[in-house]
Amino acid sequence: MLEKTGRRWLRVIHIFFIASLTGGLASILTINLIGNLDPRELYIANYSIYALFNRVVTYSFFGVVATGIVYSVFTHWGLTRHWWIIGKWTGTVLLFLLVWVVLGPAINGMVALSDIGLDNLKGSLAYTEYHGALAPAIIAALVIIAVLISITIFRPWGQRVQKHEMRRSLVLTLTGVGVILGVSLGIMGYLDLESYRKMEISTPDLSQISDGSYEGIASYAGFDYSVQVLVIKGKISDIKVKENRESPYARFAEGVIDRILIKQTPNVDAITGATTTSKCLMKAVEIALEGASE
Repeated sequence: MLEKTGRRWLRVIHIFFIASLTGGLASILTINLIGNLDPRELYIANYSIYALFNRVVTYSFFGVVATGIVYSVFTHWGLTRHWWIIGKWTGTVLLFLLVWVVLGPAINGMVALSDIGLDNLKGSLAYTEYHGALAPAIIAALVIIAVLISITIFRPWGQRVQKHEMRRSLVLTLTGVGVILGVSLGIMGYLDLESYRKMEISTPDLSQISDGSYEGIASYAGFDYSVQVLVIKGKISDIKVKENRESPYARFAEGVIDRILIKQTPNVDAITGATTTSKCLMKAVEIALEGASE
């Protein structure tokens, strides 16, 4: 059990994460409401939203959950002893689904499309759809947060009648194992993802490559990314994506192909919001060109 001082500090940290989460969402909503932006300003605005989501909202949410679990387990409140606590966890799950099923994909789509450029009708329609989903999702998230805060303050529902209450040692063990597994899997996934996002892409010497069509394949997470590269007179004349993931963000990443053709090198800037797939496509082009020069 936490002593009084420990509980106070935990509450302070918990409130800090709640304030950070709320502020991050409110900031995203404010930026999203700015209108009459030119293409460059639109990308900057969307990149700011993207950064706020990944660096403020995400970490703040997990901070809220982590401190909430610690407070429940290491105080007399418990995880399921009171109906109002169960209500809070239910609301937290709803908030998680709203933020990562609706808000996250919308933000990734907006920043990716604005990075590529909204020159085609299909891209414009997709952007309008993502943009339209953002404000309602944030408002709903802020309402859920307000409800969760109200539940914490007023504690409207009483204690549950439990016939068989789990012993604290068992609760601590199960919670500890769950947290350790969750954190470990999260770290492993993050490191694996970062290794692809930061992998180096070389620039083959095009003057040493004979005219012809060359295929390159890069693999990641069970998916193959295949391209066909046409080289004519020491220049990359055309690139066709033969195989890609069936995902809107994977398709957005194909915007990197135009950058490769313009700069005549697979080592270009990735599409923001679709970084991993962009890197895989760049790697596939590099593999095709390196195989051609052998």
